[in-house]
Amino acid sequence: MRYETFIGIRYLLSRKRHKLISLITLISIVGVAVGVMALNVVLSVVSGFEHDFQKKILGNNAPLILFKTSESIQNEAELSASIDALPGVTGTNPFLYSEVLARSESGQSSGMVVYGIDPKRIVKVTSLETDMTVGSVDNLYPSKESPYPGIIVGHELANGNLFLYPGAKVDLISPQSALNPFGFGPKMKRFEVVGIFKSGLYEYDAKSAYILLDQAQSFFRKKNQVAGIQINVEDLSKSREMIAPIQQAVGDQYFIRHWMEMNADLFNAFKLEKTTFFIVLTMIILVASFNIVGTLTLLVLTKGKEIAILKAMGASRISIARIFVTCGTLIGSVGMLLGIGIGYLLCLLLKYYIRFPLNSDVYQIDTLPVLISPFEFALVGLSALLISFLATLYPALRAARLSPSEGLRYE
Repeated sequence: MRYETFIGIRYLLSRKRHKLISLITLISIVGVAVGVMALNVVLSVVSGFEHDFQKKILGNNAPLILFKTSESIQNEAELSASIDALPGVTGTNPFLYSEVLARSESGQSSGMVVYGIDPKRIVKVTSLETDMTVGSVDNLYPSKESPYPGIIVGHELANGNLFLYPGAKVDLISPQSALNPFGFGPKMKRFEVVGIFKSGLYEYDAKSAYILLDQAQSFFRKKNQVAGIQINVEDLSKSREMIAPIQQAVGDQYFIRHWMEMNADLFNAFKLEKTTFFIVLTMIILVASFNIVGTLTLLVLTKGKEIAILKAMGASRISIARIFVTCGTLIGSVGMLLGIGIGYLLCLLLKYYIRFPLNSDVYQIDTLPVLISPFEFALVGLSALLISFLATLYPALRAARLSPSEGLRYE
């Protein structure tokens, strides 16, 4: 151990310290600990919300979606076979979608987006089957018990907008015109509700519905056409790396969109929130750093004699500065470690034991989500140490400039 470090620790832990120095030191440690704790807990909660939304978005969408540049895809089977053959691809699902007006038997109307899907293939790319609260995706297949094609609707759409239930009939009205006994008018077709899903995202639950792909192709007059192909991959973290081989397999007339790009605004909002919280809560650590400045300044004033003796014995200015940098860094380190420990404990309590209830109608989640990130904990800890180190520079340099004659003048 360097002698500067040894002396710095002795100065800070000495029982002969002035009581005011001890009090300010304690306040400094508590201030750093509170700032680190609050920052870690808040960032963990924001990360929890971000992870929850990410999970729900990927439950409704595949990581990658293939589109054609200017028109619908007509050779879906060939494209899907080429994509499925690639290493790392776990499934594909063709889909067709369009906005329609839905009208229930009770006369309620609501706009919705209807997706035409293949029930056997969609389970490989989304969590629609596990999101079903009533019925199953396989219920979309024709049944002898009903003359109407099946439709699966979102939870909010069923309970809030249209008051639908299994077996209820709903009319879909397409903006495309069709010939009827009175001339041309909007195309309309009746469907029967065979299932209800709840994804946890209001945007999907209040506006989405699913029908068979061939029914959608017939209703929207898109025979043998699809709007795109959803692509699921084995490793989500490498989904961007899969774009290049898929693009090479299908050709330049198609383009692939990544799920992060399609939801960029949402995740940019989360990043902005994290940055804002980080800046605001770091102010607590900054306030604590001023206490560190005060502690070390008082320590320099009370240790003038010792500093002068050390200089008279040959200690350099850098060595004197290191002594007080050690004191301040030790204060920051203790506060940082306490803050990380208490913050980690609070995160565990919030995640597993203290279930903080939330309004599911507003937040789309029942309890406060918490995601503990070692990287974020380390980043907060290093930031606290950096601020503590910077706070030591002024009093350390002041001590280094103290002359031996001034320190021993009144001795």
